[in-house]
Amino acid sequence: MLTTALRPRSILTLIVSLGLAVGFVLLSQWQLESSEQARTVADPAKDVAVPLAEAVEAGDPVTASQADQLVTVTGDYRDGSTVLVPGRLQNGTEGWWAVTALTVPDTQELWPDAGGELTLAVARGWTADPASVPEEPAGAVDVVGRYLPAEGPVPGGELPEGQVGTVSPAQLTNLWDAPLWSGYLAAFAENPASAHFQLAEDGTLAPGAALLGPELSRLDIDQQPTDESVNLLNLFYAVEWVVFAGFALYIWWRFVRDEWQREQHPEAYFYFEGEYYYDEAAGRYYYYDTEAGEYYWFDDQPGARAGEPSTHDMTQDRTGAHHD
Repeated sequence: MLTTALRPRSILTLIVSLGLAVGFVLLSQWQLESSEQARTVADPAKDVAVPLAEAVEAGDPVTASQADQLVTVTGDYRDGSTVLVPGRLQNGTEGWWAVTALTVPDTQELWPDAGGELTLAVARGWTADPASVPEEPAGAVDVVGRYLPAEGPVPGGELPEGQVGTVSPAQLTNLWDAPLWSGYLAAFAENPASAHFQLAEDGTLAPGAALLGPELSRLDIDQQPTDESVNLLNLFYAVEWVVFAGFALYIWWRFVRDEWQREQHPEAYFYFEGEYYYDEAAGRYYYYDTEAGEYYWFDDQPGARAGEPSTHDMTQDRTGAHHD
């Protein structure tokens, strides 16, 4: 069978089969990558800061495409507006978020029905000691942070004064008596408006970005994944292409095996009406064609090959029986 496999036609068939198998494996790899890409874990574009007014529509709910976007905004923190949100973890330690009202100037036209300048709820940072929360910075401030969807309001009757259960603009708008954006900002960097935003050249947050004052720790908030599931359809296609690759190699093996078996047992592959005989000297089967009046091998070659003298009498089989 090895001799059959090393014939030029078998080698050519092997090359074609290997080419098909490699192509199928590459298609399988592509499907695997597609199944992973279906996961929405992080969008690099959302880590490039854009102005708040360009990223979101004032007065509209926060959509999935807007959530987690890094934004820049300039405004004034309202004196005495800071509230604390308890039960917030930072590096495994439970503490409080300090949330302050940031009044953004020249925003009346963004939401005419609001009747005035808009306010943004800013989670300025985390603290383990609510008594150490600093006063709001004075003057115009540049803030860089991640825009997040609102949290649902919860009853806060049991909380101390100056604390709220969640960062809910629907609740804070009544507390601050001001129209708010429907989301809130998790601040990553603050600086006086006279300076530049703390951004790298590519628009992402600068490595050394910091808040105003050391009392608050910068919030550690990454993009929230919206879909971590693997696309099962792509996974099925990936397995299917691997099966096809194996089938391509199986076709070559069947081709070689059939060629070899056809030579070893031609009677199993050639069908005709009449009897056939076996030539022990040649190791081949042959049959008699009544119309032509000649004996033929099963590969359709005459008993005496063209241009060669017959080396044995094909009018008699090798078992001693004589043929008329």
